[in-house]
Amino acid sequence: MELSTLKKLRKIVPGTVFLFFSVPIYQFFVDDLFQVDDSLKFSLEGYGSVLAVIIGSLFGTLKIRRLRNEATHREINENIKSRLLEEGLTEERSEEEKNEIKNSRKLMHVFYHLIDNDESLKEKSKLVRDNGLIWTSTADVAILGCFFSWLYFILILIFGLDGLLASAGLMIGSIGLISGAILHPRTVKEHISLGNEQIEFILTNHKEELKRRVTELFN
Repeated sequence: MELSTLKKLRKIVPGTVFLFFSVPIYQFFVDDLFQVDDSLKFSLEGYGSVLAVIIGSLFGTLKIRRLRNEATHREINENIKSRLLEEGLTEERSEEEKNEIKNSRKLMHVFYHLIDNDESLKEKSKLVRDNGLIWTSTADVAILGCFFSWLYFILILIFGLDGLLASAGLMIGSIGLISGAILHPRTVKEHISLGNEQIEFILTNHKEELKRRVTELFN
């Protein structure tokens, strides 16, 4: 997957999930509560794809996804940084100096530089992006699933027990739970594994350059 495609899909996915989880609310208010006529209903449904992009863009701008994947993003990057430092450092340095480098973005810049200058690593990056889309999408589903399950619960309290709202809230809550508790951690493990494969390739084909660049970070 190309980077430009990944960025587009990271806007489309949360917007689409938001609209999908909103369908029972739409049906409840439009069909059951207000009895909206078919012509208006058609015009509202016709804007679905546009709304998905707008909502997804807002979702990304507000950085809502960080609520779920900030910790796992740190875990993925820490694995890369630790391995690069372990394999690339050729001289004794204090823990304070090592931590200072690890807490910066410098090691990641070295990592991306090596990837961008090797065609084989670029190809491997496409697999990382494929998994990255699943990683962020499962975070989106977990966040939105939690939000909508509470929203349906509140609507039931306001309008009374309704079969549509109750079943939708239960289903969406379950989807969010499965996505956050089972699927998301699996994608994190896969992301770390793919990162390790990239590092192994670097150690096989670019170890001297890695050592040189890591050493230069301390000078």
